[in-house]
Amino acid sequence: MMKSLASVGGKWDKWPVLLHIMVFLKCLGSYGNEAYLQKISWAMGISKGSINDSLMRAPLAFVKFQKKVIKWPDEEERKQIGARIKQAHGFVNCVGIIDGTLFPLAFAPTLNAEDYFTRKGNYANMGLSVVMILQRLL
Repeated sequence: MMKSLASVGGKWDKWPVLLHIMVFLKCLGSYGNEAYLQKISWAMGISKGSINDSLMRAPLAFVKFQKKVIKWPDEEERKQIGARIKQAHGFVNCVGIIDGTLFPLAFAPTLNAEDYFTRKGNYANMGLSVVMILQRLL
């Protein structure tokens, strides 16, 4: 997974995919003053423009490697997982748990800001996670 995105992005993308994802996650985990690109660039030791470029390219990293990292369990594994969940929580034929969360944005997006406005009165991206009992993130 340490390959670059050169085949997806262009000449700029010689960074390892993991670095794009780390920058993306740092930005998602930052709020308020901590979310300024300049502050993130200081923390990560890369330019503000590179932070912005990485934010634009991180989704490509997820798409490029989705088949390698997102896997549904086979029938036997589903039976084992279902048995564990049934024993622990009483749910029958359950193989995972889905949870959604909002990742707050420090500023309203410049394009289609209304699409990011939440019921809580701020701007955010929606995240949805599927977690299996074996603690693998789908």
